[in-house]
Amino acid sequence: MEGFNDQPLRERPHLAVLFYDAIGDFVIVTPLLRGLKEKYPGCTLDYFSGERTRELEEALPYIDARFSVFGNPNALKELPAFIQARRERAGPYDLVINCDFHPTMAFVARLLEPRYVVGRCLSEDWREEVPRPPGKRHQLHEEFWSAPDLLQRYGDILKSTYIGEIWCRLAFVETDFYRTEVPTHEPGCPIPDLLISTGGRRPAKLWSRDYWKQLIDWCTAQGLTVGLIGDQPQRQNAVYHTGDTESWLLEQTALLDLRGRFSLPQVAGALQRAKACVSVDNGIMHLAYSVGTPTIALFGASPWWVWTPPLPHLHLMLPEEPCPRCYENRFRNAECLLPRHQCMLSVRPQRVIEKLRAILKG
Repeated sequence: MEGFNDQPLRERPHLAVLFYDAIGDFVIVTPLLRGLKEKYPGCTLDYFSGERTRELEEALPYIDARFSVFGNPNALKELPAFIQARRERAGPYDLVINCDFHPTMAFVARLLEPRYVVGRCLSEDWREEVPRPPGKRHQLHEEFWSAPDLLQRYGDILKSTYIGEIWCRLAFVETDFYRTEVPTHEPGCPIPDLLISTGGRRPAKLWSRDYWKQLIDWCTAQGLTVGLIGDQPQRQNAVYHTGDTESWLLEQTALLDLRGRFSLPQVAGALQRAKACVSVDNGIMHLAYSVGTPTIALFGASPWWVWTPPLPHLHLMLPEEPCPRCYENRFRNAECLLPRHQCMLSVRPQRVIEKLRAILKG
């Protein structure tokens, strides 16, 4: 095993990509998956992730086989047999690209025994990681990608600080870095004019329920229907920190409850049929802009310059009163670090309403 430096691979190589099973992670890696198929025609591409994004992985045509590492209690028992079956089908792994920093995936990358590797992979003696080749491009692995001067220092390699481009560059893949793709299925029911998503894995990202109410009430006054999209209500509360916000909004407004009704490809299909989507920084936001829906993304306590591609139909609502505390903590904090949730409170609903009005007129 050795670090990949764009060495030639055999004809019809066997490739693997490893990533965490967050919806946003899956979306931003789709340019890499497509780009690998473009660069290596006839290749076999396996994807190692988890149960949360299984439905999207199974429906994406670039993935030939997939395995759930995360969310699978039998992963350690099942993984060796899966790897053996894939080797028998497509030969040994020529290149493994580990897009995750979780130590579990460094272990999985080692089990695949690739000829070349991008990203973290335990060495053959299991003591250290496979060393990276020399050169500035490979130094990117050690950088804090949210650093404000990253593009200034790496402008000879990167066109943007978008993470989807960064992973393509590290794997020596040229493609349309900003064209993410997700599979869409028919939702099977009428879709409201506007879809909203209120929950996120970090409470620091969330918007005030009073602000959501002002937005929904304005839409209702304009004769627009608004639907709430997300996971099952219990899971929304437990995993996406919505608390009583969503139940309160459903009681206080004309909001329609669509949570838990769709598979993930159907969620993408529903978003595709909506006139617009308003969302905090979460997986729904990534699905919405990927299917071409005008998307208003409410950003405060997360690095938008890393996680959003520069697209004309993706409209970022940034705080008027930004706070440096999350950045100083490298966004590891779940909760806001201030007594008052300054950044998200300064993303005021009137600004969102004006942007939505302009989108609907357009």
